[in-house]
Amino acid sequence: MNQLLKRFIAFLLPAALLVPSDLFAAASLKKTRAAFTAFAYANPPFWIAKDLKIFEKYGLDVELVYVAGARNIQALIGGSIDFSQAGGASVVSAAAQGAEVVILGTVFKRLIFGVHVAPQIKEVGDLKGKSIAAGSVGGNSYFAGQLFLSRVGLVANKDVTFRALGGTPEVLSALQHGQVQAGVMSPPSTTIAARMGFPQIYDIANLDLPFPTVSVASTRRFAQENPETILNVLRATSEAIYLYKSQPELTLPVVAKYMRVPKDDPSLRESYESYGKQLDQYLRTSPEGIKFIVDFLAEQRLTLKSKNPADFIDLRFVNKLEEEGFFKKVATK
Repeated sequence: MNQLLKRFIAFLLPAALLVPSDLFAAASLKKTRAAFTAFAYANPPFWIAKDLKIFEKYGLDVELVYVAGARNIQALIGGSIDFSQAGGASVVSAAAQGAEVVILGTVFKRLIFGVHVAPQIKEVGDLKGKSIAAGSVGGNSYFAGQLFLSRVGLVANKDVTFRALGGTPEVLSALQHGQVQAGVMSPPSTTIAARMGFPQIYDIANLDLPFPTVSVASTRRFAQENPETILNVLRATSEAIYLYKSQPELTLPVVAKYMRVPKDDPSLRESYESYGKQLDQYLRTSPEGIKFIVDFLAEQRLTLKSKNPADFIDLRFVNKLEEEGFFKKVATK
């Protein structure tokens, strides 16, 4: 029997050597499904991590899909995706209603929006009795619009009519057709609006509020059962941000692919310059930005007033990467 076994092994060994090594590598990767929620210039980390094989570098075989808006929260809860690059506001809003979703890190921490107005609006006070449009309820644009109104002393649906539309293209269209007199927009639509004759009356990006505009999110259960996967997701995301900021010649073609624009489109460089500095490879989530969201939600649900911003964030993974020196290693490459 031993002799037969030796002959069998001798037969199999040469055949095994003929198998490409990358097949063995692929077999060792952990298969996961991830989502991004918008074709927007603030969303490059997952695109870069996927297309430049950074996910694979950290042991992940990621199927990356587009799941629009709040539907990504439903997909997380239902288990059809494992983690998502999502608007932090939507994650907090869902968690406040009892969903077992949590922010694991934040990649983009500013509300890069501007308020553009019809030509007849000369100052903020002229908006009284008029209409302003922002994105869908609970989204980043929506909260940006609410923040703008609170800072200039106007009350939504009292001093001004506040309309929640689908997104920046819909907001610009409504402004163009005279359906509203002001709109909350993000680059590069802000540049387009100005060229069309709709000047910017307020730059929300200048406000010093660290908002979880784009975060990495998952369910608490998945994070608890797959801690090493979450760590590797965050490692890949951090490195993708570093590459975006340090090697645009390598990463901007990836962004062009997902945004479906030519590689020489001026909006790529404009967005890189406006968004790049706000991408945080250290993935820190500020409790202050979470508190703003919770306080706003508490106006409709008084029970949320007792909620702590820390209830919506799981910091242990980012803290572990910081403790092991990962972020410093990436920054010194």
